[in-house]
Parts: sequence; C-alpha cells; structure tokens
Amino acid sequence: MRRSLLPRLAVALLVLSSTGVVAVTADDPAIQLSSVTVTPDDPTTGEQVTIDATISNLENSDTIVDVTSLYVRSIGTTEEFARIEDVGSISPGGSLSVPISATFETAGQKQLDVNLVVQDTNGDYHSYTYPVYVEVSESVVRADLSATATENESETVEVALTNFGNTNLTDVEITAAAGGDVFDRNFARDVSPESSQVTSFDTSDVVSDTVEFTATYDAAGASHSTSLVTDVNEETQVPGEIRLTAVEVSRTGSGVMIEGDAANLGGTDANSVLVQVNETADVHPVSPSGEYFVGGVEASEFATFELTAQTESNASVVPVTLTYIVDNERVTTTQQVDLTDTAMAVGPNAAPSDSAATSSGAATSHSGAGEQGGLSLPLLAGGVVLITILLAGVAYRWRSQ
Repeated sequence: MRRSLLPRLAVALLVLSSTGVVAVTADDPAIQLSSVTVTPDDPTTGEQVTIDATISNLENSDTIVDVTSLYVRSIGTTEEFARIEDVGSISPGGSLSVPISATFETAGQKQLDVNLVVQDTNGDYHSYTYPVYVEVSESVVRADLSATATENESETVEVALTNFGNTNLTDVEITAAAGGDVFDRNFARDVSPESSQVTSFDTSDVVSDTVEFTATYDAAGASHSTSLVTDVNEETQVPGEIRLTAVEVSRTGSGVMIEGDAANLGGTDANSVLVQVNETADVHPVSPSGEYFVGGVEASEFATFELTAQTESNASVVPVTLTYIVDNERVTTTQQVDLTDTAMAVGPNAAPSDSAATSSGAATSHSGAGEQGGLSLPLLAGGVVLITILLAGVAYRWRSQ
C-alpha cells in the first residue's frame, strides 16, 4: 500500500508578473508559459513522467511565434531529461498544450526547469523558464497471482494479478500451460498499485490435473514474471490464505518492531484476521502491539499490521502466528520472521539500528514453537561491566591494607 505523510509533488510558478512568466524586455512578445502539470503526481524510479505545459501567445502580442524547442533540465545545470523541437506556431490570442516525457533513474526531489524557446516574425529568439519540483520514490515491484473456479462453471478459471508494489504493471500477458505446453494466453489492462486485473481461462479440454498460470509484465523499466500452479480438476475455488508480505524489522533497544502487509493470496475473503507474536524462550510479545487485529481482508487484497516484541540476543527469528476464518473454518499458521539481516543493538546505551527488510516469502508452518534461548547479550554485557568494577574495587582495598 502506498503511504505518504507529505505530498510527493509540488509545482511552483516563478512569478515575474501577475499573468505568469513573461518576456524579460519590453520588445519581447507577450508569451506566457503556465498550467504546467505532472503525471503521475507520485512517480517512481524508471517510470515515465509526463510534463504538460501550456504555452500562450497573449492577445496583446503583435507577432506570431514559432515554438522552436521545449526541454527539461535540472535547475542550474545542463543535465537534460527531455527535449522536443519544432513544436508549432501560435498566433496572438492562441495557446498550445505540449506534453513532454522524462524518466528518473534515482529517487529524491528533482528540481527542474521547463525551458521554452520561441522565434518571432523578426527572426529573434526569446527564452522562458518555469520551475517544477518532482518527488521521485524508489520503485517497489511486487505482484502475485490467484486463481478461482467460476461459480457454476467448474471448467472456467478466473486468474487475478494483484499489484502489491508502488509502480504500474504494463504490457501484462497471462498464459495457461498444461504439461509444459501453453494452451491459452490473455492480455490484461495495466495494473495500478493496490489493484487487480482478472482474466478467464477455459480448462475444459485440459487433460492434466494441474495448470500453471504465468503473468509477464513490465514495471520500473524492466520485465518481470510470476507463476501459480493450481489443480483445475479438484479445486472449485482457491480458499483465502493470509501471508505476511513486505515485512520490515527495525530494532528498538533490545526489542524489535515488525511492520508489513497481511495479504490474502486466495480467492475467498478472510475474516477476523489476527497476527500476534508467538512467545518462546527467546521471544516475548510486548506492548503496545504484541498482537494486532487486522479484521477482514478480501480476496487478492491486503492490510497493514504492526507488532512489537522483546528478543534475547541469540534469537534469530520471531515466530508470528496468523489466525483467521475462511469459508467458516478457523485457520492458524505460524510464519517465521528472520532477524539475521537486522543489526543487533549491544549494550544498554546502544542506539537503535536502521530498518532491515526481511523476505516476504519466509517459511510458513503450523507450529509456533521457538528455539530455546539463554542470557541476552545486552544483559550479559552489563553484568560483565558490573562484575569488573566490583573486582577492581576489592583489589584496590586489598592493596591499600
């Protein structure tokens, strides 16, 4: 899911007059470069960004102008992202809307200038500038397939591609294969973040018990694919299945905070979804979020969660128990959240470490048992320091006698 505390894009007009950007001298034509818009308003790296600029030749202008070039640069540099030439002519009182596209390979705020060059009937050239600020986010590509049998049509399977990332999925193609041979393929519309596209396949002539569905798509400037194998002869509908995805773990002293999505990868709704830290010898749930009630998660949708736990120094995983109701049955599973990629905070005054992403495909089991632990490292370090100080004091008193 896409979450932001601040607007990702701001467009600022350099006010040189009350009507917009105008010529520098009185002899220049009355040209206005205004109404600059950027689409999308929250672009990601590698995603095409369209900057649409409206160029107006005001009614009080005394000349036709030819738009010779329109280009986008970083403010104060010669770094150029896009350029178009020989756009067209504008008569007095007329205007022209010109789209120009660019992509950005790095994340962060981009301070840009939209530069316009026109030529009047006397052959003189005039330049105008419009500043634009674009906030570019790092692209996250994450998608999954789910399959369900159409109600009352057991030989028709509906396949849904769900976008769990923050960038559009384009040129989407979904194929169906049995025994290693593709027997059907469908094209789907682009899939925007937090949405799904569904297509249907007729499996009435399939001899194999299983069919492999594969989705290929473009995202963030590269090609990607994801596959799903389903039993078309036995399953009439894939039941809801809750799995933790996009999991991030951050240290908080001797504890951890776990954040991510509880995603429903099945074809039916899941209700009363509860995620909680499973207590073991090395891991203990603590407030404020030892457990988190997510509620209902519809098929091919997801919801966020947050958990807090206290861990011993030798803890390598945090077992998270997922409990939910699907098709009137209660399901309980345990997913292991890996801590090995998360920096350990040592000592009572150690600062919390940066967040470290854990694999969204962590192993899932039906057992919540954890590993046996021992004395935590922060406690042991503190104890060693205390014992050392006491021994030093005893030695000093003995030598003084």
